[in-house]
Amino acid sequence: MTDPHGHLGASALEVIALSPEERIARIQARRFTEYPRCRLVLDLMREQIGLPGGVAKPNLLVWGESGQGKSTIMAKHLRDHPALFDKQAGVRRTAVVGMEMPPMCDVRWLYTDLLRAIDAPVTEVRGNLPLIAERVASLYRLTGVRQILIDEAHNMLMGTLRQQRIMLTVIRHLTNELKIPLVLFGIQDAREALMHDRQLMRRFRFVELPMWGAGEEFRALVGSILRALPLRRPSPLTNRALKVLLSHTHGGTAALFEALVDLGIEAIRTGEERITPEMVSDYVDPPVPA
Repeated sequence: MTDPHGHLGASALEVIALSPEERIARIQARRFTEYPRCRLVLDLMREQIGLPGGVAKPNLLVWGESGQGKSTIMAKHLRDHPALFDKQAGVRRTAVVGMEMPPMCDVRWLYTDLLRAIDAPVTEVRGNLPLIAERVASLYRLTGVRQILIDEAHNMLMGTLRQQRIMLTVIRHLTNELKIPLVLFGIQDAREALMHDRQLMRRFRFVELPMWGAGEEFRALVGSILRALPLRRPSPLTNRALKVLLSHTHGGTAALFEALVDLGIEAIRTGEERITPEMVSDYVDPPVPA
């Protein structure tokens, strides 16, 4: 006998028997759906922290336009590697640290945020920069940090050329001093900022999250999202419906997720339990009320 829910992924199957209201709540609360390009970035980050000590660890720059899922991927990786309390040592071990690049090119602000990222006191950061840098390094070693994730890396450009050079030097110093990899997330400006420092650029692998175009990769992304929506019937999206979605979202990952989530919720509320091509057309170009 054919499985009536064979179109669903594991996470959707777990909640498919719930009431419409409960399934809608699960859809609204869902924070992540994996797709192939996202899996690539997650695997690269996992490989970074899996390399043994003493092995050179290349840094990563994950870049793309706003709304392409950079922050979502970073948050997923942080959830996969939570801080753990070491009772024997009496220290909270934080393998992966996440933070945002300060909104302006300010090294002291960067060090302050690095301390906040491990919940360290920041009342003493008024000292000179070498002492602050040493404090960050010693505390990161003590807490067992093995990887640093920095979002909004393009903010490195929000300053004078001298400030930008200093910030790049500090980033290079962090990788040298701590001997742990960095993962920077940002728009194309972050890539251009790193290219100002050839020595630093050679230490980074660049991974782009481009805007989506028509093709199998976009179809696979839509399929991944649909499998995560707890709808009781398969959604028969045609090639034309996919083109409509692509045009409406301008190839943006976040916009596509938002559209399909909205349509999934509508499908549950109306009892349709699937997303149809007609629903996609009406969502993009709502009919005029009579």
